[in-house]
Amino acid sequence: METILQEIERALDAHLYYLAVAMVLTLPDICAALASADGESSGQRYRDWYDANLAAAYPHMTAQDCWKLRCGVLHQGQCGHPQMQYARVIFTIPNAQRIVFHNNILNDALNLDAPTFCMDVVRRVRVWYARSQHQRNVRTNLPNLVQLRPTGLAPYIVGAPLIA
Repeated sequence: METILQEIERALDAHLYYLAVAMVLTLPDICAALASADGESSGQRYRDWYDANLAAAYPHMTAQDCWKLRCGVLHQGQCGHPQMQYARVIFTIPNAQRIVFHNNILNDALNLDAPTFCMDVVRRVRVWYARSQHQRNVRTNLPNLVQLRPTGLAPYIVGAPLIA
């Protein structure tokens, strides 16, 4: 899990905001899948994880909004979805004026600061993981988590680093 979180942080450091936002929107899915008995996520599991771990920090964004934002960004390449309460989400990024807009409603749009949102989610995932890593489902599902495998993955490729 930590490798994924560190790569999001590195994406932010490299100003790869779209990449960071897209990946951070998958984290509730990953956590929900790790915690589930069958190792899979679903829309309901995503929303439940969001409600338990992120909703308090984002009073303007419901679990359904976040789920549909994830769907829009990952499947349509759009910062919105017809089933959200907002026409779109506007992610601000660092700028020369050093102005940060975050967690605001602007007309029919929700405004989030990309680095702030990403780091909020990363922090909350770290807290969740520290609390949950010893649960049976998490321990069972963790070996299947996509991860950096520095020496390969037998019997497929051995001796070369890969992600698998």
